[in-house]
Amino acid sequence: MTLFGLVRHGQTDYNLRDLFQGSSDIPLNETGIAQAHAAFDQLPARDWDVVVSSPLQRAEQTARIIGEDHGIPFGGTDPRLQEIHWGDAEGRPVAEMQQRYPGRTFPGIEDAQQVADRGYDALETLEERYRDQAVLVVAHGTLIRFLLSGIMEQGLPSIPNATLSLIELEGTTWSVSMIAGQPVDHQVRVVSREQNPRFHVQKGDLTPLNLRGAQGTTADAEEAAR
Repeated sequence: MTLFGLVRHGQTDYNLRDLFQGSSDIPLNETGIAQAHAAFDQLPARDWDVVVSSPLQRAEQTARIIGEDHGIPFGGTDPRLQEIHWGDAEGRPVAEMQQRYPGRTFPGIEDAQQVADRGYDALETLEERYRDQAVLVVAHGTLIRFLLSGIMEQGLPSIPNATLSLIELEGTTWSVSMIAGQPVDHQVRVVSREQNPRFHVQKGDLTPLNLRGAQGTTADAEEAAR
């Protein structure tokens, strides 16, 4: 069994300004850097064997900060862990674009299941490389939410900055034991490694609900720019 700790990066200025961020390569702001340093402050101590990340700088910055703070070696980046590409909404105000395109049906948006599939494929590759180890993966809110929703078999709320979710992979069984610091218990078994869990949307397509009681921001607009 391989344990994955999924961490959403810290805040950026795009998050702060409520802009769709997606595949845009935006660095952490001062708040995001502080969030990365504090990411594990309220969590039980756990040993991690390696930390990997999306190649987008907000994720890699977060991964390197956490790794340096907790003595976790950095294992590189994987482009499959990048955030969803929001198409024409990239860099645009969330409120404006959601009004123009209800349900976030933006021209050029990346398909949700394709986003989830590349994320699952990345985790499977990491499972083969770090079998039976604990792997910290720093990525993005929408990507993480899509991964979790497939295993939980339901649409899920937004993922706050610098929070930890836990996924286990053993054979063809995927399990979730924590979402954004909150304990859960659910698993799904797929037929083979070629078949990934299916992404589940919330009512309203890609528009998330708030995840209350978790560390970090919970504003719906924040989910836009993971």
